[in-house]
Amino acid sequence: MPDHGMDPLNPLGVDQRSQREKVEGLKKTIDESHGMWGAGDLKYAVHDALQLPAPKGDPGKLGELAAAYNTAVSQLDTVQMKVARVGAQHLPDAWTGQVGEKAAEVVKASADDLGRCHEILGKGRDQLKALASALSEAQSLHGQGHAPLSEALKLLHDITFSDGPDLVHWDDDKMHSAHAKAKEGIKSVYDAAVKAEEAGRAAARELHALADKALAARFKNKGLGAADKLVVADAEVAGSDQFGTILTANDVTRAGQFMDKMSDADRARFDQLLAGSKSPEERAYLMKALAAGHSYDEVKAFDDQIHGHGDDPAWLAQRLSPVQIDSASTNQSDTAYQGVAWNQGDKPTCVAASTVTARAMVDPLYSLQLTTGGHPGDPKYDNGQAAYDRWLKEADRVYDTKNWWNEWQDGMSDGESKDAANDEIGKHTGAGYHTVDLEGPEQRRDVLAQVESAVDQGKPVPIGVKEDTWFRPDGHQMMIIGHRGDQLEIYNPWGYTVWVSENDFVNNHMEGAAQGGNMPIADHVQMPQ
Repeated sequence: MPDHGMDPLNPLGVDQRSQREKVEGLKKTIDESHGMWGAGDLKYAVHDALQLPAPKGDPGKLGELAAAYNTAVSQLDTVQMKVARVGAQHLPDAWTGQVGEKAAEVVKASADDLGRCHEILGKGRDQLKALASALSEAQSLHGQGHAPLSEALKLLHDITFSDGPDLVHWDDDKMHSAHAKAKEGIKSVYDAAVKAEEAGRAAARELHALADKALAARFKNKGLGAADKLVVADAEVAGSDQFGTILTANDVTRAGQFMDKMSDADRARFDQLLAGSKSPEERAYLMKALAAGHSYDEVKAFDDQIHGHGDDPAWLAQRLSPVQIDSASTNQSDTAYQGVAWNQGDKPTCVAASTVTARAMVDPLYSLQLTTGGHPGDPKYDNGQAAYDRWLKEADRVYDTKNWWNEWQDGMSDGESKDAANDEIGKHTGAGYHTVDLEGPEQRRDVLAQVESAVDQGKPVPIGVKEDTWFRPDGHQMMIIGHRGDQLEIYNPWGYTVWVSENDFVNNHMEGAAQGGNMPIADHVQMPQ
């Protein structure tokens, strides 16, 4: 692909937000400057508006980059067809990779990876084309604002002196006309800035999300072959692309790092463990366990418990991925194990309960302990009610870490929420959490990009919501666990996951995530770094 001198993850190469903020300030001044004593402010605001540059960026270069992506997509079509034909042929079982993948697994993983590449490049192409079009429109809109602004400035020069009205030449009609022209012009400039910012934000968001899907390339460790990396990274929850891959971008990075830190003896044993796995899904869960910070001995004991079902992706997913990110659904989905929902009930344990579930999502050893009590297949332990009881007990354990001076009130404080996230989640993802208060739409919009980046990498983000009232509003903690386009998937410890829009997050309409709770305000997040 040709070098277009452009970072595809920051396609405009500039921060359009500062331009929008400047225009918003000038628009406010223009809109509010009335009558004789507003003429000076109006004149200077119009003058400053005329100095603003058009939204930066080169639609032509963006179009060239989109065309290059399109060429790559066309080439991938040809390669993918060839790989599919190979996969349909009989391949010898003896052809294996370093950790024992059969040839059919490698070919399937290759075909799937090509399919993902096709999807990534195709979506990247579409984003760049949309951005080029939006930027071209924004630059045109900006230009349309200059004529009325220039007319307004000329009229204002006739009726003002320095920064005030010219009492000798004052003309009310000219002032009214200048104000109308100024409002017309600044609206075009403002609309242009908004269009450029929103298009740039959407493109950057989607391109970053697409980049995080390139999992195999994140394996930076020594010794693991390309085929091995590809097959493990390709393994999907329950064997279905509906629920995405078992390993997240963060899992892949950390697993590679921990493999490189192993002693030679442990590394040899771990390679043998991978080689003896019954399926790519079993291997992926072993990698996920390693990424969660567990030692070889702990991972080996974990595999001893799941290996008998290693070739049953649905069995593995039910016990090791208790909350699944459903990419195909836009509806509310219940979270339950063997028919019994994990619901905090009437306890004030939303912080603790959501944190326990988030840990289960990133640590398969912990998940197996919750779902089976360490006795997979034993109906005395491995049943829905027993799993729910263990989940409640773990939520109580985390809740009991509250500071003694907070015992007088129900729930956990923001600081206690942060500490719980660090202790229960961060230790297994490598992320350190800190509280970010959400004080207005602009801040929520800025934080949104960081939230989406975190969950795309596999780092859950606790979110606190509250009632829209000034006197002791009730609050509730949930967990942002997924991201798709302009939608966020949220886990609610009331026993379900639900999708909400970015606009709902930015504009404080979160009541859909906590149905029946009437808590629309997105108050804060615990941000992982």
